[in-house]
This record gives sequence, C-alpha cells and structure tokens, in this order.
Amino acid sequence: MILAEGQKVRLRNIGVRDLKAATAHKYTLSITEPLTDPARAREVYDQTGFWTKDAGACAIEGVAEADGGRLIGTLQFYRAGPGIHGLEIGYILHDEDDRGKGYASEALRLFSDLLFAENPWCHRLQLIIETWNDASARLAENCRYASEGTLRKAGYSAPDAPSDCFVYSRVRD
Repeated sequence: MILAEGQKVRLRNIGVRDLKAATAHKYTLSITEPLTDPARAREVYDQTGFWTKDAGACAIEGVAEADGGRLIGTLQFYRAGPGIHGLEIGYILHDEDDRGKGYASEALRLFSDLLFAENPWCHRLQLIIETWNDASARLAENCRYASEGTLRKAGYSAPDAPSDCFVYSRVRD
C-alpha cells in the first residue's frame, strides 16, 4: 500500500519481498528490536506488518523509470520515550550511490507529514544523529528540523564506546 508519494520517492508498506534487502543493513529495521535476521524479521512482519500505533517501518522506493520501483531504503518510527508527546524517526538509504540525490530529504519530509497527520496526539518528531554524521545533520536542517543540543554518549555505532549525538526536532505547527 502506498503511504505517500513525491517526485523522487514513494513510501509504501514493507512487503515480504523486501525483507532480505531491508535486513542487510545494521540500522535498517528497528521497530521492536534491531532486525538484521530475515527469519526474525518475517516473524515480526507476520505479527505486525511492521506498522503499529507505537512503531512502524516503511519502504522508500524510487518513482523514476530508471529506479523501476526499487527499494532504495527504509524509514522507521517509534515512541520517543516516556513523557514525550512524540515519535523518533530513523532512516537509511541502502546504497551509497543513492545518497546526495534528494531521495532521503523527500522521504523524510513525506514521512514527517504522514506521522503528524496520522497521530493527532503527536506534537514532536525527533531525530538522534551521531555528531560525526554531517550529511544527516544537513538533511535534518533541510527538512525543517531544529537543532536542540547534544546527547552525550548516546550513540549506538560502538556499544563499548558510545558517541555523542545531536538531537533535532520538528514540532507540530
């Protein structure tokens, strides 16, 4: 099912055909837990379809004829935390060759608008971006997310040596 469509990408529900590609990346699916095992991803898919009121994931698919409906990446959301009236978003483009072409920015804008539209209780969307990830920080700012500060030692790329992260948010206007 198509959730949203722009000029470069469409957001749609993840299907069984996407599971192998969607679990090949360390941070691709993490709606109930990090899902890097296709068999476990299939179990979660069968139980939830990767979409609940508290967490979900969708496919980023190219709309250009050259992209042929190919899975470019994924987006996910989950509750930001107790006492926060909002959701946290994560995203990834699978192939480095697809980065810098506007796919992620259009996908994040579409997804943000979709989450606000479908969740009237949600007053805040947030992104947690490791401080070394300049491209992701620029993406956040280009998508009307405001920098709020730094979370010290919150990054997850190295569990034994967590890195600092920037917090970005977009609030309901």
